[in-house]
Amino acid sequence: MIIAPIAAIIVLGKIIAGMGAVSPLTFRETNKILYWISIPAMLLRLTAQADLGSSGNLNLLLSVHATYFILPFIAWCAGKLAGEERGRLSISALVSMRSNQVFMGLPAVSIALGDPGLRALSLFLAMSQVGYHILSVSSSQLVLSGRLSSRSVMDTFLKLLKNPLILACIAGLACSWSGLDQFPHWLDVTLKVLGDMGTGLALLSLGAGIDLSSLRGLLGATWRDCAIKLIVNPAVAYLLFIALPVENTMMQVVVLTSAMPVAVNSLAVAQGMGMDEKYAGEVITASTILSALTLPLWLRIINV
Repeated sequence: MIIAPIAAIIVLGKIIAGMGAVSPLTFRETNKILYWISIPAMLLRLTAQADLGSSGNLNLLLSVHATYFILPFIAWCAGKLAGEERGRLSISALVSMRSNQVFMGLPAVSIALGDPGLRALSLFLAMSQVGYHILSVSSSQLVLSGRLSSRSVMDTFLKLLKNPLILACIAGLACSWSGLDQFPHWLDVTLKVLGDMGTGLALLSLGAGIDLSSLRGLLGATWRDCAIKLIVNPAVAYLLFIALPVENTMMQVVVLTSAMPVAVNSLAVAQGMGMDEKYAGEVITASTILSALTLPLWLRIINV
């Protein structure tokens, strides 16, 4: 019942796009509104209200970043054993940890866990996004070229400073640390309205972008990377939280977002780094479809 509304809205987006009722350009522009306005507004509001004094914050930081180190290595080993060439291996390393945290994870957390889940998600994003981006790009570059370029790491870091999601999290954390965690009513309502419009639009846009052509071939070519992303990734996160406990809602949020399909922006990263962008797009599509089968399993495991 948690997955049903998510799937229904994604399918509706696919139907609308297929009918030509809304043009692909409209969906692309909608994504820009979500990326630059709606989701940053939500992150700013909820991160400002986050409890930074929680005793589990250090465990959260350690567990999440340990996951980001472990997953690319697992993906690389699995690809090596299968005899994959270096270009394909670099994609495997990249997508192993890059979850669709925003366009699918945010609506899923909202539906499954409500406002407490969204507050936990905001804190999780605030504490993990820099490491998430730098480690995913660095590991894939290391696999692709056999060496790690300090310049590429610095370029990635500088781009992060222009990322509206990260800037919103930083601003929210600054408000929380300074005691400005309660905004004036008019500002709080403004941010809430902007944030609330993101859930449905994100899922519609996601559905509109799914390509179902050659579905059987996609699943056959990508099953290993899909399994690592949809099963191994959340399993590693779950096991680390057993060793390094955090508050239950935070555990549920991190495991649930780790179980999300591959992030759509992984395609842009692959293009920018000269990797196998065709395969990246295939993994994104296949993992999104297969997540309809694996997400109910993880919802049961984390006792939602």
